[in-house]
Parts: sequence; C-alpha cells; structure tokens
Amino acid sequence: MAESIGSFSFDVTKRILCTLYNDGSTKKTALATKTRLNYNVCLRYIKMLNVLGWVDVTAEVSITEIGRNVMKRLVNQPSTSMENDQSCDLDQGSFERDTKRNSTLPKLISTNKFDNPSYKPNIMIVDDERDVLLTYESFLTSAGFNVSTFAESYEALKAFISKPRVYDLVILDIRMENLNGLKLYQSLKAMDPTSKIIFASALDAAKELTSVLPEVKSQDVLKKPVDREDFIKAVKIALST
Repeated sequence: MAESIGSFSFDVTKRILCTLYNDGSTKKTALATKTRLNYNVCLRYIKMLNVLGWVDVTAEVSITEIGRNVMKRLVNQPSTSMENDQSCDLDQGSFERDTKRNSTLPKLISTNKFDNPSYKPNIMIVDDERDVLLTYESFLTSAGFNVSTFAESYEALKAFISKPRVYDLVILDIRMENLNGLKLYQSLKAMDPTSKIIFASALDAAKELTSVLPEVKSQDVLKKPVDREDFIKAVKIALST
C-alpha cells in the first residue's frame, strides 16, 4: 500500500500556481513570502506539486504546462482570457472572494444527460496492466458504457485536464509507477472535487484506503480479480451516488 500523501488545500494549491503563473520562476523563499505561507508549509506543497508534475524545481520553482492547465481549471476561467485575468491577484480581499466563488467547481455529471435513455456514460480506467485494461474495457463496453483506458497515469491526468467534463466516472488502480493511484486521485479531486472515483486493486486495501481518504467508502474499493457482474454493478452504483 502506498503511503499517505496527505490532502490538498484547494486555496493553497491555487495560490501557489497563480503566483508562479503570473511571476514566472521564483525562489522558494520568495514564493513562501509572495503566497504568505510558512516556509516549511510552502516546501511541502512544492514537493507535492513537483511529484504531480505541476511544477519544476531546480534552483527556482516554475510552473509546468500541466500546472498551467490545472491552474486555469482551478480558477475556473476560460483559457483565452487567462493572460489578462485578475482572478489570481493575491490581494487578500480579492483572493478570498475569488476562493468563495470558485471553491465548488461545476459538477462533472449532469443529471439531464442521465435522464436521456440513449446516453452512454463515459468511464476512464487507469491501470498499468494492459491485460487488466482490456478486461475491464470488454466488461463495460458490453454493458453499454463508453470507455477510455490509460496504462500511464500521467497520460490519464492530461486527458482529464483537457476534457474535465467528459468523464462520468474514473476507475483507478492503486499501485502504479511514477504517479500512483492515491496521487492521481488527489490530482483529479484538486481539479474537480465533485468527480466520481473508485479504486480496483489487487491489494487488500479497503480498510487502509478509507482511513487515508475518509470520503472514500468501502464499496468504492474493488478487490482484484473482479467478477464481471460485480464490476458492472459497482460501476452503476458509483454513477448513481
């Protein structure tokens, strides 16, 4: 079981990314000062964002292209207007007003589309075992779902960023190289706290996972190998909640 990576603060993540976006590469001490964060707290976020690929860290900290896309998503502004947008201004009053306005992102799932009997939910599956991906894909496509599979978690993250409203449900493996399921979960939830995510893992991890992520319920953690009918049932339950 991967170790806990803690939880993101939406406000702090947004503040750091906005500062780097507006000011460019910044030394760690200067970034802590500009974002009004305790230096050690700032270092912890820098380390986390670097692991996620949202920032690069050398002598200075800089925002990556993925980080730019995430930041645009977090502040909930169209990309075309971002260059001149003032929503990242760090004046405390305007920052707090902006945080309240954007703390709840648009829901990933629209009730209206599920009312349409011809609508096929879009499922993202992320697992570094390609045979598992093929198996899950066959289960779900035969049940009438649209399925997108990813063997590399960073590619899944990029796809989610580029089309944040497409996926009605994300299914994650836990043990993956580079960006494991817990870190990917945190990334997706940072971009859209309303996203629906469940886990499928060979690890007997339900108890530990629900303790690390209290919002995750035991029914959201499937133990591999998963029976076809049980898998489809779990997906339908997740979509309906």
